[in-house]
Amino acid sequence: MKIATILGTRPEIIKLSPLIPLLDNEFNHILIHTGQHYSYNMDKIFFDELSLRDCDYTLNIGSGTHAAQTGKMMIEIEKVLLKEKPDIVVVQGDTNSTLAGAITASKLNIKIAHIEAGCRSFDKRMPEEVNRILVDHCSDVLFAPDDNAINNLTAEGIQKNSFYLVGNTSIDACLRVADIFNLSKLKELDLKKQDYAVLTVHRQENTEYNKLKEIINAMNLISEQIKIVFPVHLRTKKIIETYDIQISENILLIDPTGYKDFIGLVANSKFVMTDSGGIQEECGVLDVPCLILRENTEWEYLVDLGKNLLIGTDYKNITSTVKDLLTNNWKLEEMRNIKAPIKRGVSEKIVSILKTYDTS
Repeated sequence: MKIATILGTRPEIIKLSPLIPLLDNEFNHILIHTGQHYSYNMDKIFFDELSLRDCDYTLNIGSGTHAAQTGKMMIEIEKVLLKEKPDIVVVQGDTNSTLAGAITASKLNIKIAHIEAGCRSFDKRMPEEVNRILVDHCSDVLFAPDDNAINNLTAEGIQKNSFYLVGNTSIDACLRVADIFNLSKLKELDLKKQDYAVLTVHRQENTEYNKLKEIINAMNLISEQIKIVFPVHLRTKKIIETYDIQISENILLIDPTGYKDFIGLVANSKFVMTDSGGIQEECGVLDVPCLILRENTEWEYLVDLGKNLLIGTDYKNITSTVKDLLTNNWKLEEMRNIKAPIKRGVSEKIVSILKTYDTS
């Protein structure tokens, strides 16, 4: 069987990293990098750190409007799929690369496997939410991470014999490096364990000027109580620089790091504030309290457990919530001590299902 895996962003590389070597071992496997955010060369550090082979095709699409970017991807992906004629196309998550890969495969009558299927924020203002729904509804085999995802797929009328509860590959990826993360970054930044917080902000809805300014203003106040380390996404950096948003000297701005460095920063932090989906689960694996800078999340099960906390994007709510947690440190410890239901061996489960899948 020939399988083509399509990826294009750093989170996809990380989440697919445990699966790619297994697909290489079991199938005739083609790896396609769209270059959704960066060129392949910009992502090379992730391939190196995660011991992944080079891609077979690098499309170097780059950034652009959602329509232009997705359209360019579909044109180039179609050329590769027509040449390679895979039996199954594997896509992960909710990016434009995911959507472009799924739609293109569907138009060519190629079977589609969607990893991280069924996740819903129920907010269609988020482009990722639209991508998730569309990809799920044109996929043939769907790998769901949790019971909530299974319930969502069932409610939307997707055939029950097409989806499987397997868990999330991001957990496999995080566990792969959890014991070998880099401590050099902490020494370089003069940080001590649980003496700082980590901040990430990159989603489209949070990088609109007024919203980003409100979040940064909240961080400026919080940084008077605890140092904040802020790896700045390129989109976020552009808005900060364009509008000259003022940032406290207690917030340490750094460039985006490699995966091992980032896991090291997260694992040793007091807590994390993020709008990222992947980081929410990584915090669950690493037992680090995660405060979600969004009004909703596709990883609701961690919020329901009390492991993660939705704090929104409102200045007053962010500052009052974090102040309360810093004043009552026992609340953070309670979050840290809650055990998330971690499913291991997810990638192996996916491969075993694909090996028996009938592509006729």
